Amino acid sequence: MRTRFSPRALAVLVTLFIAVVFTPVLFAGASHAAPAVQTQCFDDSHARSRTEIDTDLVVPQFDPALGELLDVALTGPSIHLDTDAVFESTAATAAVFAERMDYLFMVTSPGGLPSPTSLTGSIQRVPMQTLAAFDGALDFLGPSSVAQPSTALDDAAANITSTDPAVLSGFTGTGTMAFHLTSTISETFTGGGGNVQAQINTFASAAVQVCYRYQPPDVISTVVTPPAAPPPVEATLPLTGGSTGPLTVVGVAAVALGVVLARRNRAPQPSFDL
Repeated sequence: MRTRFSPRALAVLVTLFIAVVFTPVLFAGASHAAPAVQTQCFDDSHARSRTEIDTDLVVPQFDPALGELLDVALTGPSIHLDTDAVFESTAATAAVFAERMDYLFMVTSPGGLPSPTSLTGSIQRVPMQTLAAFDGALDFLGPSSVAQPSTALDDAAANITSTDPAVLSGFTGTGTMAFHLTSTISETFTGGGGNVQAQINTFASAAVQVCYRYQPPDVISTVVTPPAAPPPVEATLPLTGGSTGPLTVVGVAAVALGVVLARRNRAPQPSFDL
């Protein structure tokens, strides 16, 4: 007796085969990764110029699009100072003479950030010594004169870091923050008999750096995972004719489909006489 599958059973097998072979299923899941804390720094400087200095050192604010600002750190001001001088006594007699320079650099911070400690110091231009009576020529030469060689020094304030919410808010935006820088140079003469001529040159440069430490926003990534292989499927399909035995399909439905096609090929084909 020839066993044939009903059209409905054949349709089930074909559908299952197409679903397994041609329709892969992917499972997507969202993964939240917290990126590492980042630091962004900005610098501004005042180029070497004669003192006195009265200017702003300007840096950009923290861009809130980058994430959440955690702290603001100020480095500086750092200064470089160089100076030279010559003196000549115009006194009628020999005179004891000495000269000292004192400096003061101040930065005023914006946005509620504490201002750094002022930079102060001294340079001894001329140690105590005796100058001869004026020689009649104001040329800063001879025993009535004395020169200070070019002298340079560097100084810097201690760093300042703030996590104050008010400061963080003040430094956040799309504008700029101005650190106001001033210098004050003073000269102290000792002796000289009240008759001293001088030529003094003093130059300075300065810089500040502001660093923003911030947490970038979380990165959401999509992870695509292929499904696991399906377990064997047992299906009972009805048969036509007198047979009522079940057909068990195990594994991939392609095996069952191959059996069906093979049986159909062995079935006698109808002939037509013309």
